[in-house]
Amino acid sequence: MLDRAITDYVASAPHFVKEIPGQLSDRELRFLALMGACPLAAGEILSIGCGMGQAAIVFAKAARLAGEMRVSAIDPLETKFYRTNLTAIEGNFQKAGVSDIIDFHHVFPEEISDIWDRPLRLLWLGCEHSPEGAETDFDEYCEHLTDGGIVAFQNAVKRRDGGLVVFTEDVLLDEHFGAAGVCGSVAWARYHKDPDVARKFRDQKSTLYQCLTPLIPFVADGQKRSWWSRLSLKLHERRIPHQEFEPESWLRNVA
Repeated sequence: MLDRAITDYVASAPHFVKEIPGQLSDRELRFLALMGACPLAAGEILSIGCGMGQAAIVFAKAARLAGEMRVSAIDPLETKFYRTNLTAIEGNFQKAGVSDIIDFHHVFPEEISDIWDRPLRLLWLGCEHSPEGAETDFDEYCEHLTDGGIVAFQNAVKRRDGGLVVFTEDVLLDEHFGAAGVCGSVAWARYHKDPDVARKFRDQKSTLYQCLTPLIPFVADGQKRSWWSRLSLKLHERRIPHQEFEPESWLRNVA
């Protein structure tokens, strides 16, 4: 049974970042808190793409609850998708009381990927990504996932974001990833060094793959589409099981 402090934090996580602009829904923030507060592997949390700091703050508070002393975050703060002020994000970390635990790198992820040597229990690919950017960040950092670690993509079912392509083709079709799912627009999967451990989740991944692949034509490019095309996208999205998870049930199901 989960500690009461963890279940209370998961339930209240959105409250801690309610004043910070961001794209994450309350449901998604609670899921991030759950992944952060319940380590399933050795290593630390790495958040790539911070925006104004919503995810990093939720992860930092969760990691502290789990007895960890560091969460790493990487963001150049200026891309073709968004621009963030360094003073503002540092101020948000300070107000949330997590500036001492967040190791923030103000660079593009590829600038430090060659020297990155920290094992990861949770790799978060957040904010907006092009298909190429999502592929690059995933390829460069997923090798640091430890056995049982989790990779998660923000906006994986959002139009124009590249996380969906990487998740469907590079994660769901990889024999080393086992339990997988979607919560809101967050897609996640658990990595196993031994593919035999992941094999029991093959049918689950296949079903999810069949639900997600029809969305790829809608998100792989930024072209403006007709109302009929947008309606079709909405119908496909409704087929995706992306409900909120009950914490203890989720932990049992990913094991």
